[in-house]
Amino acid sequence: MFDQLKSLARTAAWLLPPGRGKNRVLRLLGHDVAPSARIGICLFRGATAVRIGAGTVIGSGNTFRGLRVLDVGEGVIIGQFNWVSTAPTLRDVRDGDHGALRLGDHAVLTNRHYVDVSGGVVLAPFATIGGVRSTVLSHSVDLGTGRQTTVAVRLAEDAFVSTNCVVMAGTRLTRRAVLAAGSVTALNREYEPNTLFGGVPAKAIREIDGAYFHRTRAWIGR
Repeated sequence: MFDQLKSLARTAAWLLPPGRGKNRVLRLLGHDVAPSARIGICLFRGATAVRIGAGTVIGSGNTFRGLRVLDVGEGVIIGQFNWVSTAPTLRDVRDGDHGALRLGDHAVLTNRHYVDVSGGVVLAPFATIGGVRSTVLSHSVDLGTGRQTTVAVRLAEDAFVSTNCVVMAGTRLTRRAVLAAGSVTALNREYEPNTLFGGVPAKAIREIDGAYFHRTRAWIGR
């Protein structure tokens, strides 16, 4: 009963408007939230381990359901109206990165993305899921065995996913690997560094570099 009440209290606290008072309440309820973090009005159910670093901004309208871990570093940007969840049939898995969303310092998750963290989704520092309406899947059906499998999706430092992409389970974007808009990755595929990939399935297009990959904070201006 106590655990249920505490879960309900956490859900209510996440629905408070952003501010230091909200952060203080979240800390009292067991979350590790930096005083300078700004957390919008979000629907939050689950996640027994929560860390949100200094200077991080989480916009309003996000939904977090059934997570086991939410680990967000410093200076991270999470936009608005993202849906982050674990498949209900896979919520009892407790090992590795299953059920975890981990964002390194200055990583970015922009707006209106669907992120399945059943097998775990890990963004290294300065990694970005940009644009809108990308789908990230960390579980799939093995047609041979007839069972669901979970494999983490991992974005290395400065990796970039453009708008409206589909990132399949087991995808590994190495440093400065970039997915062009509308691309679809293959299951359990590693994508080489410093390269732009595009298409269905995504294939190497050309080498890539630029000032974006040398920035010192998540936010970029005009």
